[in-house]
Amino acid sequence: MNPISWVQGLEGTTLTAAICVLMFIEEAGVPLPFAPGDLVLAIGGIAIAGGRVNAALFVGAVAVAILSGAIFGRELFALLGWDRLMRVARPLHARVPLERASGLLQRGGWRAVFTARLIPGLRVHTTQVAGVSRMPRLPATAVYIGAFVGLGAAFGRPILTLIHEAEHQVLIAIGLIVVLVIAFLLTRAPVRRALASLEAAGWTGPLRFNLDSVGLVLILASLGLNFAGHAIVVAFHLPLFLDSIGTVLAGVVAGPWVGGSVGFISNLVSSNTIDPVSAPYGIVSFAVGFAAGLSRYLNWHKRLSGWIALWLVCSVISAVVSTPLNFLISGGRSNVGFGDAIYAALNGHLPRILAAFIGEAAVDLPDKLVTIVAALLVAQGLPEPRATSVPAGLDLGEAFTFVVRSPRWLRKLLAAAICLLLIWLVVPYLLLVGYIIQIARHVRAGGRGLPPWDDLWPNIKDGFKVVVVIFTWWIPSALLSIPAAIVEAATSEGSKTALGGSIAAGAGLLAAVGSVWGVAVLLIEAAILSQYLQGGFWPALNVAAVIRRLRVNLGLSIVVGVLVVVLSSIGIIGVAALLVGALITYPYASFIGAYLVGKYARLTDREGSAPTLTLPRERGREGAL
Repeated sequence: MNPISWVQGLEGTTLTAAICVLMFIEEAGVPLPFAPGDLVLAIGGIAIAGGRVNAALFVGAVAVAILSGAIFGRELFALLGWDRLMRVARPLHARVPLERASGLLQRGGWRAVFTARLIPGLRVHTTQVAGVSRMPRLPATAVYIGAFVGLGAAFGRPILTLIHEAEHQVLIAIGLIVVLVIAFLLTRAPVRRALASLEAAGWTGPLRFNLDSVGLVLILASLGLNFAGHAIVVAFHLPLFLDSIGTVLAGVVAGPWVGGSVGFISNLVSSNTIDPVSAPYGIVSFAVGFAAGLSRYLNWHKRLSGWIALWLVCSVISAVVSTPLNFLISGGRSNVGFGDAIYAALNGHLPRILAAFIGEAAVDLPDKLVTIVAALLVAQGLPEPRATSVPAGLDLGEAFTFVVRSPRWLRKLLAAAICLLLIWLVVPYLLLVGYIIQIARHVRAGGRGLPPWDDLWPNIKDGFKVVVVIFTWWIPSALLSIPAAIVEAATSEGSKTALGGSIAAGAGLLAAVGSVWGVAVLLIEAAILSQYLQGGFWPALNVAAVIRRLRVNLGLSIVVGVLVVVLSSIGIIGVAALLVGALITYPYASFIGAYLVGKYARLTDREGSAPTLTLPRERGREGAL
C-alpha cells in the first residue's frame, strides 16, 4: 500500500496512539530511520489541519509520550555512562552524531538543549548525551512539539490538497525515473563509443557539406520513395506514416544535411498537394534525416546493432518532436487510428502529454522499423561513394558562428531589431532587407564577418529591388490560385453543380501547381539572390540563368535552400514572441541565411566572376557601426 494513503487513512484515536508509540520508542533512544520524529509530528499537524484528530487531545497525548520516553532514556543513559555508550554506538555508526551533540551541549549548556531538540539527527542523541552528562531535566519537549506540530498544522491544508492531486501521479513519476535510469545505464557505453567515433572522425565532419556528396538521381529517388510510401498508407489505410524512407536513405548515403533537407522538402510539397497539415512536421522529418546522416559517420548502416540503434533513435526523435506539434495541431492526436485509440484509452489515467507521447510512439516504432529496414536495404544495393580529395565546399559551423565573431555584433543586431520594430514604416524594412543583401555581398566577396551599417541609401534601394524580384517570382503562384478561389466562392453560393465537377477538379489542380511553384520559389531563393548579387535586378529574373546556377551543384542548392527556409521560419516564430523575436531570433537567423546565400553565390559563380574583398577599404570602415 502507498505510505501516503496509509497516513491519510489513519485518523482519531488510532493516529494519535500510533504517533505516541513511535515517539516514545524514539525518545527512549532507539533510532527509527523509517519514521523520524519530526516528520511524524508534522504528519500529526497535517491531521489536525485536516480535522482528523482533536488538537488538544493529540498535543497532550504526544507530550506525555515524548516526556515519558525522554525521561526514561535520560535515566537509562545516566546509568549507562559515556564509555559504555560509545562501545554500543560504534557498531551502530552513531559515534559521530553523539560526539557532535556532546560538543554542542558542552558549549551551550542547558540552552543548547532547546536548539538541539530542533535539529534533525541530533534530537534523540541530545537525550542520550544529556543523560550520560547528567544535565538538569528541562522541558525542551514543549519547544519540539510546538515547532513541528505547528509546522504541519500551518501547511496542512495545501499539503493535503497536493497529496490528493498528486497521489495518482507518484507511481507514474517513479516509473518514469526508473525507466530513465535504466535507459541511461543501458545506453551509457554505446553513447561513449559513438562520441569516440565522432571524435576520431573529426567533430567538424557533420558541419561540413561536401560538394560531391549527392547527385540528382539520389534526390529524386528519395523524394519519390517518400511520396510512394505515403501514398501506400493513404490507399490501404495503414496505421503508419511511411513518409521517411527516402529521408533516411538520403541521410545514410549523402550525410545529415542532405537527409534533413530531403525530409523537409517532402513535407513542404505534401502540405501543398495531398496532406495540408504536413508542413509543421517538416521539422520532424529534418531531425530524422539529420540523425540518419549522423549514423553514417558511426557506420551504423554496416552492422545489425547499428540498424537497431538507428531505429530506436529515429523513433524517439520522431515521437518527442511530434508530440508537442500534435497538441498544437490536433489536440494531442497523431491522426493515425491506432495511435489515437491508445491516446484516448490512456487519457484520464495518465497525464495528457504522456498519453499523447505513448500514442505517437506506438505508431512511430513500427513505422520507423519499416522505414529503416527499407532504406538501409536500398542503401546496401547502391555503390559506395567515390573517394574524393576535394575539400568540403561549405562550412556550416562557420555559418552559425560568424555573427558572434564579428566586431560590434551586438550593435549590428540591435540596429536590425530597431528596423524590425519599425517595419510598419516600410523604409526600415527595406533597409533591413538591403543590409541582409549587403551581408551576402560581403561574404561573396570573401568577407568573414558582418559589414558596417554605413551604406543606408544603397541598402534601401537593394531592399526595394529584392522585394520586387521575389514578388515577381511569386506572381505565377498567385495567378494559378485564382481559379480555385473563384470555384470556392461559387461553391459557397450553392452553384457548385452548375460549374461541373471537371471545372472544380481543374481549378484544384491549378491551385496545387501554384502551391508547388510557391514552395519551389522558397527553395531556389538562394539562387535568385545569387543572380542579383552577380548582375542586379534583371539577371535575378532570368529563369534560365537561375536554373544554370541550380545545376552547378544540386545538393548544395537543396541544402542552402532548405536552410534559408528553416531559418526564415525560426525568425517568424521568434517574431510571434514580439520583443524576444525582434531582438534575437529574426535578425540572427536572417544574418545566418545571408551568410549562406553569399557562400552559395561564391561557390556557384562562373569562374572569374566572383569579386574579391578590398581589404584596405574594409579596414577603413572599422570605426563604423
